[in-house]
Amino acid sequence: MNISELLFIASMITLIVGFVGVVMIIVLGLMDLMHIQLRVQVDRKKYIRNIISLLVVGGLLSTAYLMMK
Repeated sequence: MNISELLFIASMITLIVGFVGVVMIIVLGLMDLMHIQLRVQVDRKKYIRNIISLLVVGGLLSTAYLMMK
């Protein structure tokens, strides 16, 4: 495996985890609209900040991969 393959794998993993996080934010929002309470309190600001950083890092890694190709 060379560097470009590792960059591709890392970018895909971070982007997939980021998009799963976006889906979880949507699900949590729908649960709030339906007044469904979780037993665990979720710090939404911290969660959203982490998801945004994952998406940005994934975008940067995929850009680096495309530049190397």
